[in-house]
Amino acid sequence: MHHRDGVLALFGAQYWVAGVYQLQRLGVSRQAAAGAVRRGLADRIMRGVLGIPGHWDTFEGRSMALQLAGRERGFLSGTTAARLHGFRAMPDQPVRYTLDESHPIVVPHWGVIVRTSWGDDEPRPERSDALIVASPMRTLFDLAGELGDRAFERAAEDAWHLGLIDPAAARAGLQRIRRRGRTGVARFERWLDKVEQQPRPATTGLEQLLVDIARRAGLPDPIRQYPLRLRDGRDVRLDLAWPGIRFALEPGHSWWHGGDAAQRADQERDRRCAEVGWQILRYDESVWQQRDAAVREVRAMYDARRRDLTGPALLDSASDPS
Repeated sequence: MHHRDGVLALFGAQYWVAGVYQLQRLGVSRQAAAGAVRRGLADRIMRGVLGIPGHWDTFEGRSMALQLAGRERGFLSGTTAARLHGFRAMPDQPVRYTLDESHPIVVPHWGVIVRTSWGDDEPRPERSDALIVASPMRTLFDLAGELGDRAFERAAEDAWHLGLIDPAAARAGLQRIRRRGRTGVARFERWLDKVEQQPRPATTGLEQLLVDIARRAGLPDPIRQYPLRLRDGRDVRLDLAWPGIRFALEPGHSWWHGGDAAQRADQERDRRCAEVGWQILRYDESVWQQRDAAVREVRAMYDARRRDLTGPALLDSASDPS
């Protein structure tokens, strides 16, 4: 089997996985394919799908195996599609494949077949590896039904940051889906309601972590990317701001990741914000290991800021519930 023209090229282009129906197109009979399995030259991954031993068993190889078992009639979906699109913190198993309800298939323990009659007619980014992956919009909609609010919001921010969606187009797409009576709409809409006035997505995982810390601390939802003019005429944007008490959370650079110059730039900007009455609480990457302490600290500093700033003029200009 391996010596026939095009066979190894086919395996190599598909994460070392091939469908028996593909091999037949290259002149490899079912008997020859079965003989390769008996001699240990190929693994039988599932019915009609073979892999090259020692090479195929990766996340991408498993994804391709499910796709070929489904004869390429469906698409990789849910957390699997999210991982392939580049979303952070998405599991590598189970591998999820959405397939028409009428197509029979038995998969290994690491695979899940999602049965549906609902296809995916949204545009998909082009891929060079031949994997058929759910569109970003369909991927997010699937995640809205699978994940909790915080995990979904992180995924949606990732999709926005990667340029795969924008909130306006997502809202229009959601309206089309809503008419089909699908679940997950409410969670998706809650995220859109939060970000519709936000000019850009969270640029880092650290920024999104600070959002989670603020929520765990019980703070009101902040204004994201709040515009502030400094005394020297510069305009800056504060990542998470509570204008009513002139308090903000900002991701910062540690010495290890930004060096002295980046740290000095952060400190200089914080001083300029202080000149116009703002308190900036900045955290670097070390907060990942100190989240519980950060929750307590943010709550305490927010409350202290509210107690300190209770003048009538400030309360009249407050623009958040604090």
